[in-house]
Amino acid sequence: MANALEQRMNEHMQRLQAEHAIVRLWQRDSSLFTADIAVQKAIRDRLGWLFHIDAMRTQVERLAVLARVTSRLNYDRVLVVGMGGSSLWPEVLGKHLKGKRGLPIRIIDSTHPDALAETIAWCKQGQPLFLIATKSGGTIETISTYRALRAIWDNGGHFVAITDPGSSLETLARNEEFRDTFLNPPDIGGRFSAGTLFGLVPAALAGVVLHDALDRMADVLENCHDEDLLANPGAQLGAFLAAAHDVGRWQLRLALGPDVQGFGAWIEQLVAESTGKLGMGILPMTGELPETGAALAQRLEHAVVVGMTTFAAPDQDFLTRAIDADVPTQAFVLPEVADLWTEVVRWEMATAVCGLLLGINPFDEPDVSAAKAATTGLLNGTLQPVAADRTLAVKSLALVADELADELASLTSDDYLAVLTWMPGNPANQQRLEKVRQALQARTAAAVVIQFGPRYLHSTGQFHKGGPKRGFFVFIDDFKRLEGAVPDIAIPGQPFGFATLVRAQADGDVAVLKARGKPVVRIRLELGGKA
Repeated sequence: MANALEQRMNEHMQRLQAEHAIVRLWQRDSSLFTADIAVQKAIRDRLGWLFHIDAMRTQVERLAVLARVTSRLNYDRVLVVGMGGSSLWPEVLGKHLKGKRGLPIRIIDSTHPDALAETIAWCKQGQPLFLIATKSGGTIETISTYRALRAIWDNGGHFVAITDPGSSLETLARNEEFRDTFLNPPDIGGRFSAGTLFGLVPAALAGVVLHDALDRMADVLENCHDEDLLANPGAQLGAFLAAAHDVGRWQLRLALGPDVQGFGAWIEQLVAESTGKLGMGILPMTGELPETGAALAQRLEHAVVVGMTTFAAPDQDFLTRAIDADVPTQAFVLPEVADLWTEVVRWEMATAVCGLLLGINPFDEPDVSAAKAATTGLLNGTLQPVAADRTLAVKSLALVADELADELASLTSDDYLAVLTWMPGNPANQQRLEKVRQALQARTAAAVVIQFGPRYLHSTGQFHKGGPKRGFFVFIDDFKRLEGAVPDIAIPGQPFGFATLVRAQADGDVAVLKARGKPVVRIRLELGGKA
C-alpha cells in the first residue's frame, strides 16, 4: 500500500506540473476545479486567501490602536463569539500563541446553557471585551449569544464586530454602537480566514506581533507560489493527502506535540469540511492509539499519519510507532510555536490542491445548511423530531461501551464511529469523553472520534453528511438536566431560550443524518449521571 501511495503521489505531482496548476491557481483560474461556469465563479470569489497579506498589513496600525485603547480602558480578557472558522483559530491563539503582554482569549461556540453560564461567570470576573465574529452576519449561535451577553453588558463599548461588508452584523454593530467594526475581504471563506481579520483582531489583543505573523505567512505563501513542486510545501502535502485518499487511506491521523495540540481542531474543520462531499472525503482525527507494530498497522490500514511538533516539545511517540509499523507518514518540526502561522498557509494550500486533485470544490459546504434548516424547522414547528435507530438512558458515561457492544463488534477498520456529544465542551467533559473514546476504541476495529455540538455542525458535519457512505453516529446529551434542574438562559427577541435551541440543533442533526440513511443511536445521560 505504501508503494501504491507513493506511485499515486508521483502521478498527482506530474499532473500538477503538466497542467501548470500552481500558476493557474494564482491566476484565479477556477477551471482547474470544474467545467461548470457558475461554480467557477463561486470558486474565484473564494480565492482571496492567496492575496490578503498586503491588505492585512494596512490594518496593523488600526489593530495596534485597538489594543492600546483596550489596555487603557482596563479590559482584561477577550471573549470571541463565533462558530467554525470564526472561532477555531482564536482558540489556537488562546492556547498557544498569546504574547507576554496580551490578554487571555477564550471562545464560546456552544449553545448549551451550562457552557454559556460558565462563560458568563468567567467574563464577570473581570472587564471583558467581546469579539462578535461571523462572516454572514446572521449565524444563529453567534447572534443568540450576543443577545444574551448584551442583556448583561448593555454598553456597545464592550463589543467589536468582525464580519463581511454589507452583512446584517455590520448594520447591527452600527445601530447598537459597537466600539469598532472590522470588515474582512469578502472573497475569503470562513475556514480559510485565520490569516485575515478574523484571526488578526484577536491576535492583536492576545499580544501577537502582527508584522511577524504576517511576514511568516508571506514567506510560505511565496513558497506555495513556486512552480518547482519539490520546493512547494503546500502542493506536496496536498498531493500526499489526495494520493492517500485514492488508495483508500481516508483517515488523517494527527500526531501533534503538546505545545501545538490545539491546532488539530482547526485542521479538522479545514480538511473535513473542504473535502467531505460528493461521496468522498478525508477525516482528520486526533487522539492516541496504544498499539505497536502489526497491531498498529492493522488499526491504521485506512490512515496516514501527519506529525507536527516543535523543537521545544518533541513528543513524537505516536508518530515513531506509526513509522515503525510502516504506516505512511509525514512529519514536520516547527522551529517555534509562532510558526503555526506558517502552517496555516501550508494547510490551506494543501487543502486547495487536494480538492483540485480529487475533482471537488474545496471552497463550498453544500450539506452544512441542511442541519441549519432542520433546526429552524424544529424551532418554528414545521418539522417534528425524528427517532434514532435506538435510544437509551445511562447513569454513567462509563457504561456507554457496554451498551454499544453489538454495534462496536460489527464495525470494520474501513468505518468510523462518531460520538457527537451535546454536553458543554469544558476541560472536565473533554476528559470524560476521551475516556469514552478509549473504551470504545478498545472494543472496535473502527476509528472513534469525539466531537462536540454544535461546533461539529460547522466543521466535520459536512463530512458526516456529504462524505463517504460510512459512519456510525452516537449522540450523547445531558438534556435531562435542562428540563428543570438548570435554569434556562433567555435569548432576547426570541420566544425560546438556549435549552430549546441546543435541543433543536441536536434533534435537527439526527433528522438530517437519518434522512441520509446513516445509523444513529441516542444516549441520554440521566439526571445526576456522571463519568
